Amino acid sequence: METRGCCLIDRSIPIAKSGANQLRVVRVLARLAMWCLEQALPLDREVLLDPDTVERFVSVGLQGDRSRATYRATLRRIGPLLTTKAPWEPRAATVARRQVAQPYDREELRTLLRDALVQPTPGRVRAARALLSLGAGAGLDGRWSSRVAADDVSRHDGLVLVSVGDPAARTVPVLAAWEDEVWALAASAGGDFLVGGRSTARNRAGALAASFFVPLGHPRLSAPRLRSTWLVTHLAMGTRLPELARAAGLQGVTVLSDLLEFVPAVDDIDALMMLRGQS
Repeated sequence: METRGCCLIDRSIPIAKSGANQLRVVRVLARLAMWCLEQALPLDREVLLDPDTVERFVSVGLQGDRSRATYRATLRRIGPLLTTKAPWEPRAATVARRQVAQPYDREELRTLLRDALVQPTPGRVRAARALLSLGAGAGLDGRWSSRVAADDVSRHDGLVLVSVGDPAARTVPVLAAWEDEVWALAASAGGDFLVGGRSTARNRAGALAASFFVPLGHPRLSAPRLRSTWLVTHLAMGTRLPELARAAGLQGVTVLSDLLEFVPAVDDIDALMMLRGQS
């Protein structure tokens, strides 16, 4: 049986990385070959590994077999490799999925706040406080958080607003829980940025975060994770996506959809009321 499977394999084509996987492929092809003989089909790889033949074999020849999905996946993978005429559709180009930074949970955020206040120098305390409040409070990651000056922070109608430049220049309202902290940092910044100093180095936020003292077992401060925390906070509050995307400087909502798994669920009654159009 396995000999029939081997005759279908071009040994110059890598169909499996390990010997065990190659043996598995041979067994799959052998079973396909036996079925095709029963159906009076010629042992021609272009016929046996035609997409229609493969589908009929899996649907009819393997009816009731628990391994049908495995057989189908194996044959669909090796079919295009072992044939030149069978009408297999070319595989779509793989698109790398951007990995969104995981948000902090409430306990992690409380731990970061405590750790920020016990940094070994006043400068590091200030930098940690600023990165935390601008990240979790206004969604600013390293592209903006290390370059916010006192003049960029303002009050308007009871709101604390932070203006940022490129990329995606905009003005962002600070979450109420972080307003006092951002305002206090701005009031004491003088001519420096809120994180301290006047460095405009591209990776300033990352360099500052790397310099912080982190007790064993505590989370490290990460500007991208703080931004994700801010986004999830807004999603959990029900902030409309168009307004949230603008405040975040986003061109689309892909990042927001990637964060949905971190948004706490509401109870069934509240969900039904929202879907009905009631708050």
